[in-house]
Amino acid sequence: MGGVMWRTVILLSVAIISTGCSPSRSGPPPVKSGLVFLTRDGCANSERMLANLDAALRTLNRPADYQVIDQGTLPKTDVRTGYATPTLLFNNHDLFGLPEPTPPYPEPT
Repeated sequence: MGGVMWRTVILLSVAIISTGCSPSRSGPPPVKSGLVFLTRDGCANSERMLANLDAALRTLNRPADYQVIDQGTLPKTDVRTGYATPTLLFNNHDLFGLPEPTPPYPEPT
């Protein structure tokens, strides 16, 4: 497995263990907690990151329960529109430690 996938496994493990939560893919946005994959139309890296996420969850013997959200469906005031894509959030925090975006949120490029 590649380094990025192992980093994802480790970060998911820490997040899940520290909160005692089981990621969930239930209900439409907004998500109050759980695992969320942010993407947008034309995001070149989403397919690979989703494959790494699914592999990481399999390695952890966790269900592939997460919500995929297209940023284009969110209101422009939603903080999640400020993240680059793809982004993986766990309980509304970037899994890789990026800070929460602050307004004004950039337009996707």
